[in-house]
Amino acid sequence: MRKNKIYLSLILLFFGGSIIAQNQINSPYSRFGIGNLQSNVLSEYAALGGTSIASYNPNIVNPYNPASYTAFKANSFIFSLGGTHQSTKMQTANLEQITNNSSFSHFILGLPISKKIGASAGFLPYSNIGYQIEDSELHSDLGLINYSYLGDGGLNIMYVGMAYRITNNLSLGANANYLFGGLYRNKKVIFTDGTTFNTRKKSSISVKGFFYQLGLMYNKDVNENTHLSFGFTANNNAKISAKRSVLTETYELFSSVFEVVKDTAENTTTGFSNNMILPQNIAVGFSLEIDKKWLLMTDFSMQDWSEYRMFGESDSLTKSMKFSGGLQFTPDYNSVNKYWKLIKFRFGGKFEQTYLQLYNTQLTEKSVSFGFGLPLRKTKSEINLSVEMGEKGTTNNNLIKEQFLRFQIGLSLRDIWFVKRKYD
Repeated sequence: MRKNKIYLSLILLFFGGSIIAQNQINSPYSRFGIGNLQSNVLSEYAALGGTSIASYNPNIVNPYNPASYTAFKANSFIFSLGGTHQSTKMQTANLEQITNNSSFSHFILGLPISKKIGASAGFLPYSNIGYQIEDSELHSDLGLINYSYLGDGGLNIMYVGMAYRITNNLSLGANANYLFGGLYRNKKVIFTDGTTFNTRKKSSISVKGFFYQLGLMYNKDVNENTHLSFGFTANNNAKISAKRSVLTETYELFSSVFEVVKDTAENTTTGFSNNMILPQNIAVGFSLEIDKKWLLMTDFSMQDWSEYRMFGESDSLTKSMKFSGGLQFTPDYNSVNKYWKLIKFRFGGKFEQTYLQLYNTQLTEKSVSFGFGLPLRKTKSEINLSVEMGEKGTTNNNLIKEQFLRFQIGLSLRDIWFVKRKYD
């Protein structure tokens, strides 16, 4: 237990400045909808291509299928947290730029309540916004006009979930997810003719509300060495409260640095009242474990974002679909003398049709990943590492291609409680 505290302290020290901060990115595509969706932030699953729906593991908290909470063993608890770093190369037909971003990723725990009931709670990012775009055009009457677009923020989830084992093979679970956060977008129009006042528009949207996720898990021992699992999850088509504030002003640059406001064209606030519609997401998964060495997992999910609305606006989003698969190999989980045989070697891949459709082109994202599960000696805990390489978008039709390299690290602390020590 003492070693677990030391590892936890190191992680908290490293990510302490960003534990309550929004996960940061730099992507022009986060300008649309609610930003870039955070599909799977646990490094255990990221290394497997993001597959998780059919994961039924007593040593891992799986918030993506609440039915998995019945896997926790008696008198145990699991605490997991982690961080991520991403390098992104953005390029058009003529330009390219490289950015780097690091952040805290998740904070979750799980524990059994009884022989048939398990529970979990935690904090996860849901989406994030981060972009800075400069553009210009030459107008016949007004001369050169410069445009500046800036956005940041994002949405997070705090959840509480429980699962009940209906039979030895079938479990049912549910998460109550509290969605909250802020989306901030600024736009400036800068005239260079010397007579026309510049314009700036600041828009901020605050979101808060609940949506619910249902999970099913079916587990079957085919024989002594083969185990399979099927998973299913779905969330409700939720109405989330949102408040939007918009401030539009004209201004003049003083000494090319200070902005002096000349007039206020708009200053409005629209109150909370189910102003955001979050569409239903459906996912299915399958896993097969052989000899406790090989683990094969696949997931498929879909979400119809054409039903999304924010203050009645759809943002022209479309249906998204994602397919992912992963493979894990553990040389010998019972090895005593050779540490490397205890390491979990993970590989995966993902293909996704995102909810963005621009210039009649639906953007896709594809990636490959690998990682390791490194057990901590003399503990029941594990350090998980993952590396994901992929790309999103295209340089065709005046669009942007993003090529990313994402590193994730997670610490999963597992121990027992409610057990009195006989010896000190």
